[in-house]
Amino acid sequence: MNLNVYKWVAAGISISCSIMQATAIISIQWIAWICLMVSVLMWTYISYIEKDKARLTQQIVFIVLSFVAIYNWFQHR
Repeated sequence: MNLNVYKWVAAGISISCSIMQATAIISIQWIAWICLMVSVLMWTYISYIEKDKARLTQQIVFIVLSFVAIYNWFQHR
């Protein structure tokens, strides 16, 4: 299985969402976080297939912290 396409799509999503967050438009930040979580899920899948345990662990922690960040954002908005 060629994972290069998945890697480039995940990277593109990450870059696009990072730009969205850098604009500091608060009303779209939650959209960027959700899209970034999709990207992280893609990287998690890639890490699992490639048996890269360090990157897999990092991605899982990021997913959990993303859920916490979104929850906190909606609570304090």
